[in-house]
Amino acid sequence: MSLKRRRRPKPTSEQQAWESNPNASSNGYDAAEIEIDLHGMRAHEAETAILVHLQHCLNSRLHIAKINHGHGTGVLKQLSRDILTKSDLVVRHYAAPYGDGGDGVTIAELNYGGHKAFNRRANNEIVPKALPRK
Repeated sequence: MSLKRRRRPKPTSEQQAWESNPNASSNGYDAAEIEIDLHGMRAHEAETAILVHLQHCLNSRLHIAKINHGHGTGVLKQLSRDILTKSDLVVRHYAAPYGDGGDGVTIAELNYGGHKAFNRRANNEIVPKALPRK
């Protein structure tokens, strides 16, 4: 037998399962999206979507969650910022920078219990907030 061993091919049932759904994760969890799009939703639909998205981002250990509500009449923007203000899952929220959507996107920084709020550097890197002097 040669030095290189031939690899045994995968059984067809496994191969078909992988080819049918290439985005499926091996551990059974869905990959978390950092951004949710509220375009075309009514206020009551958007409220539940925001709360579910925040919980999903928190469970996935993401530090920020983006909510894309657009400009429009401002109803979705005001609703999303009211929800984020009242939520215990969020440390703080603010409008995205100009290149990331401006006032049409709200960024929420998530609370992981006892962690300080985050500061943003010029390169958009998130760093822990400095401790106050005593």
